[in-house]
Amino acid sequence: MSPEIQDTIVAVSSPSGRSLQAIIKISGPEAIPCMKDFFIPTSHIDFGVVPAYTSIAGNIHVMEEGINIPAVLYIMKQPYSYTKEDVVEIHTLGSPMVLEMLLSSILSKGIQVKRNIRLSQSGEFTKRAFLHGRIDLTQAEATMRIIRAHTDAELKVAVAQLTGSVSQQIKRIQDDAVSLCSYIEAAIDFSDQDIELISAREIMNRLEVIKKNISQLLIQPETGKVSQEGIDTVLYGKPNVGKSSLINALLGKKRTLVSEIPGTTRDVIADILEIRGIRFKLMDTAGMDDSEEVVLSRAMEKTRATLGKAQVILLVFDGNSHIDEQLREMQLDDLTGNVVVVINKCDLLKSSSSPELPAELKKYPLVHTSALTGEGLERLKGTLVESVLGGRVNLSGSAPIFNVRQREALQRSLQSIQQTMESVSNNESYEFVALDLRTAIDALGEIVGEVTTEDILSKIFSEFCIGK
Repeated sequence: MSPEIQDTIVAVSSPSGRSLQAIIKISGPEAIPCMKDFFIPTSHIDFGVVPAYTSIAGNIHVMEEGINIPAVLYIMKQPYSYTKEDVVEIHTLGSPMVLEMLLSSILSKGIQVKRNIRLSQSGEFTKRAFLHGRIDLTQAEATMRIIRAHTDAELKVAVAQLTGSVSQQIKRIQDDAVSLCSYIEAAIDFSDQDIELISAREIMNRLEVIKKNISQLLIQPETGKVSQEGIDTVLYGKPNVGKSSLINALLGKKRTLVSEIPGTTRDVIADILEIRGIRFKLMDTAGMDDSEEVVLSRAMEKTRATLGKAQVILLVFDGNSHIDEQLREMQLDDLTGNVVVVINKCDLLKSSSSPELPAELKKYPLVHTSALTGEGLERLKGTLVESVLGGRVNLSGSAPIFNVRQREALQRSLQSIQQTMESVSNNESYEFVALDLRTAIDALGEIVGEVTTEDILSKIFSEFCIGK
């Protein structure tokens, strides 16, 4: 075990800022003994024989300041804690000054009595949980995904990964590959004897199953990208067609500036709309009007740049004005992504008949809406979902969603399996077949952390905040 792991680490574990209560977490061999240096319990307790789980009320004496700070200690003895080390949580007043005072006192006292206590590095508590076998690497990454989750769907997926659903699927595939490799390597050992432990056909059949299972996992990740990053969704139309009002109606709150004055929106405004677990980044742009003053040219440029990156574009028209006239002053040549035509202000239509659409718009889905009455909003939301991956988005948490690192390792594993199959097809020596298969197994091991490097670990855990 490295010297760093033998150190005792301490950090504020609760969010920064003022609060009623905050938590300082200590993990390592000195976690419990160091409490004897400055903690005064309200009732007598022997820190040497405390139960595996216990709580102790009392005060922390800060000698430098000559004050007592009320606190409750929660003690979790190894191997039953998150890090599988002795852990002490200090629950105390949520004042930044108090927390700074306590951290300084713990560290300085540790130096005085020659205890190996230091400030935690980013993600070091979770890193220790991984190194001590409490969780695997996918579960460690799931911890960060839980912290960063924006939607219920994202949280469900992260929690499913934390429970080990991803690890279990990877492990099953890996076990199949290891089992096959053991037969191939045994066949190598008995190659000088007239014994066929496993045929080339059986090897290919089993490799086909492994390839299929890995490929199925690689189908899933696009939904993860959709959920985490959000879909860039731009509302595009002439001034005063109701884009800002439409966003406010979809969000159910007043977010963007609304005015009867044409061209009121001067810049790109963004907000997040969640529909069925999918995050849409709604962007209200400056009204595209070539007749506007030169002062708006920068806003127009931003609008065009935003349109160029859009994944979904809502072409918004005023249903009470001629659609073809509005369309002539809009630029549709460079539109990318999925397009939906929205005829807004349908509550003000002078006739029961819908306005005739120009031919170039008829190829797109059409929705009539009223930001004022709410008419058509639910249909518009459904159309937005359908526009993403053909509506085939599954964020229920039943399927694993991989991050970039995990996906890259899966792809390397798949490539190695394909190379293994080519080696078998070419009647190459089983030594080469086994070598290719071992490469695939190692790539799978990287996902759960069985095969890793310090560079990989440093990159993963550096994304955590201190105290996690």
